[in-house]
Amino acid sequence: MPVELLGSGVAAVVIDQLSKRLVMQRLAGRSLSVGALVRIRPIANVSGGLIQNRPALMALWGMAVLSVISLTWCGLFFQSGIARAALGVALGGATGNLIDRLRYGAIIDFIDLRFWPVFNLADVAIVAGLLAAFWFR
Repeated sequence: MPVELLGSGVAAVVIDQLSKRLVMQRLAGRSLSVGALVRIRPIANVSGGLIQNRPALMALWGMAVLSVISLTWCGLFFQSGIARAALGVALGGATGNLIDRLRYGAIIDFIDLRFWPVFNLADVAIVAGLLAAFWFR
């Protein structure tokens, strides 16, 4: 597995899980306004997704990982180091949300922009990682 993919993925999981733990410990049942636009308030998002079955979630995650590894190894896509690192970030974000789903039965969200659904750093990692991977492919 390319080092960029693994390293950035592990970093994304660690940052995501630490941020969620910090917010849950420090702001349990409360919120913190950061300027006029952003509010930090932890919520457990139980609505999540089409698949609720744990083995099915694990299988889907495993297929995503195998797909990314296959695409990078066959040499057709994502050959730049930036693209591989970005894919790792996206997979790390997905892994962070999967850990939440398996551990808590819900995804822990905490960034509230007041005009958008509440989200977390794993969601940011997924979106930003995929955008960067396709941009730098």
